[in-house]
Amino acid sequence: MTVETPPEISALHFPDGIPGFPHLTEFTLVEVVEDGAFQLLQSLEDEDVAMVVCVPWLFFPDYAPEISEEDQEALGLERPEDAIVFCPVTLEPESRAVHLNLLGPFVVHRESLVGRQVVLADSDYPVRATVDLGAA
Repeated sequence: MTVETPPEISALHFPDGIPGFPHLTEFTLVEVVEDGAFQLLQSLEDEDVAMVVCVPWLFFPDYAPEISEEDQEALGLERPEDAIVFCPVTLEPESRAVHLNLLGPFVVHRESLVGRQVVLADSDYPVRATVDLGAA
């Protein structure tokens, strides 16, 4: 089953899919709550596939990912302003902890809306950076 894209939200195209779902290439960002910190990266091809994501600078203002030349070329990024960056979120229900994957952000070209999840190979950013929910 496919999910309809709301008219105000454009489809994001991930030509290589995303980890765990290489066969799914069309996604959209859906607000969890209006003007909230978190969104859903929702598959437009399978309504059962969605993950929570977040703009990293809301919680980590010094975050400065270095995107590899290969990823920049694949996405057609010529300037930092061309990129939209958001990170996968992990929720721990038992402890109510929230973590951002700062090592593997999603990067999308602002105009073409083509994206991919990149791995910041030469980075010390953690896969599970704990979020201070009072910071947003």
